[in-house]
Order: sequence, then structure tokens, then C-alpha cells
Amino acid sequence: MPKALLPALVLEIAFGILVGPHGLGFLSPGPSMELFAQIGLAIPMVIAGLEVDFGALLARPQGAQRARPLILAILISLLTLAMAGLGAWLLLDPGTPLVHLAIYAAILSTSSVGIVVPMIQEKGIASDIYGQTILSAALLVDFFAMIAISALAGIVVSGSAQGALGSLALVAIAVPAIRLLPRLLARVPAARLDNRTSLPFVRLSLALLFLTAWLAEMLNSQLVLAAFLAGLLLGQIVPRGSHRRERLEVIGYGFIVPFFFINVGLKFDIPALLGSPKTLWLVPGFVAVAFANKIIPSLLLVPIHGRRKAMAAGILLSARISLIVAASDIATRIGVLDTATNAAMVLVAIISAALAPILFNILAAPHRQPPMRVQA
Repeated sequence: MPKALLPALVLEIAFGILVGPHGLGFLSPGPSMELFAQIGLAIPMVIAGLEVDFGALLARPQGAQRARPLILAILISLLTLAMAGLGAWLLLDPGTPLVHLAIYAAILSTSSVGIVVPMIQEKGIASDIYGQTILSAALLVDFFAMIAISALAGIVVSGSAQGALGSLALVAIAVPAIRLLPRLLARVPAARLDNRTSLPFVRLSLALLFLTAWLAEMLNSQLVLAAFLAGLLLGQIVPRGSHRRERLEVIGYGFIVPFFFINVGLKFDIPALLGSPKTLWLVPGFVAVAFANKIIPSLLLVPIHGRRKAMAAGILLSARISLIVAASDIATRIGVLDTATNAAMVLVAIISAALAPILFNILAAPHRQPPMRVQA
């Protein structure tokens, strides 16, 4: 099926549903599949971290377009989180604990870098102000959501605010490492990591991934946050545009990542969802919140890029797939979501991932803006 019609990840979830216990019954969730699925979740988070371009984020555009992509992205991200929290408060029971509402808000605020990046590359806008603002907003809100989910999960499991310290400590360790380690390695040309093949880079990537995953486990944090931080560090070591990054994507999306989405389909509990009319009725509300908390904040782009492009940006940011599913799975494991609500969140992910790219293609007019010229 052409990528323009439906993301491959949605088809992988559908395949998991088809062959799973509530479909043909060929496969069922188990320890082996769960292990591969966890690695398959981590790889896209590493790749998402690799996509962060600190130079473009911190650059000051010249000319009439004076707003930095980073500033706009931060405002959009904070408004997204606030609106997601408001939407969760309106949809859920009044007696829902505050920490549970915060977890719902983090889940509903996520984006999908795996959909955003290919779409803006296809439109030829990845290197200008508009494209970098969209990408920055997707990355930042996902980063905030990952920290929030990890910290809140620790609070729920431990029963106190001290449960959030592990995730905050992981970020505190990662920040100086991301800043200092590339400088320490500066004397070793990046090309030496890869003379004829990409094997050294792939090995380095996996070594960093497993090291940060082990550190997250020791600190009682979450794998998604650890993997993203590992990607940020790799992105500062290996130059942008290097073919080594493509090799990691080939290995990840070509082999290991599908395990995660197939496993999501295997665990998709259709009877639980259909057996809970209350949860089933929440699905349209969740979808509405998922689109509104991206489109409304994206209207901040209207003065610079116009209403049509602002709406297109909001719709593209509404696409969700990997992180919302991962966050929902974490919330289910700690008892905040039941299996029916988890299935509802997966359904929201499928709907948004199917609709957002199509609507973005309709709204996004041919782009004629020249590449962004920046001044450090």
C-alpha cells in the first residue's frame, strides 16, 4: 500500500490484530515478543533524538521572519500540554486523581516524529523556518511528554513524589554528557567510526541504547526517555547528513521496529473495548482532544506563515503512533488505564495516523519559500 495512503506502522498494528488472540489466533503476546517489542520501541526513540538539530533550533533567522523556531515550538508545546490536560479533565470522571489526569494529558499531547519527518521531507520544507518549527514542536512536546510519563509513572508506583527523582536524575546525567562527550571525542574524526561500512556506528548506537536503558532501570525511569536521550547524544557525535544514520533506520524500521507495533496489535483487546460502552464513547472525545490540542496552539504560526500553513502544521502534529501507544502501555502496566482504555488510545493513534497525513497533503500548498538562512 502506498505510504501516502496509510503509514506502514498502522498496517503492522492491523497485522498484529489479525493474527493475534482476538483474530486468527496464530500468535499471542509472550516474553520473547515483549523483549523484541521493547527494543523495537527504543529504536524509533533513538532515531527521533538523532533528528534534533540544535543548530537550527537555536539559530536566529535573518530578515523579516524574526521568530526563532525554538521559541515558537516551546510555546506550541506548552499550549499543547495545557489543552490536553483541559481535555482530559472535561472527558474523565470528576473524581479522577490529579496524577492520573496528568498522565492522560501527557498521553494525549504526544506527536509522531516518525510521521512528521518523512512528511516535511517529502514537501521539501525540512530545512526552512516552517519545517524546522513543525519538527521542533513535535520533538519538544514528545520530550516533555516522555519526561512527564516517566516521572508520573514513578510517582504512581512509589506512591510519593520521590518516585519522579529517577527520571529527573536521568535527564540531569544526560545533559552534561550530551554537552561534554562530543567535545572529548572531537579529536577522533567521525569518519574513523565508519570507513567502508556502518557497523561501528550501529554498534555504538546499540551500546549507548543498552547503557542508557540499564541506567534508566537502575533509576526506576522509563526506556522511552532513556532511548531518546541516547539519540540526542549520538546526534552530537555523528554529523548530520551522514549515511550512517540511514543505516540505523534501515536496520530499525526494516527489522526490529515492526515487532513493537505487531505486539501492540496482539495486545489490542477488542472484546474489552466493545464490552465497555463508556470507554467506546470516549474514543471520539479523545480524537477531538488529540486534534484540538495541536491545531489551536499551531495558530500561533498564522502571523508568520498564514492561516492555511498554520492549520496544516497543527494537523500534521496531530499524527500519533509510537509514543502514544508506548505511553498508554506504560499507564496500563502501572494501573492508571484499564485494557479497554488502552485499546481506545491505540484506536486514537490509528485514526490520527491515518487522517493527519492525508489532511496535511490537502492543506499544505506547494512550498516556494527559500531555505532558511540563519545567523548563529
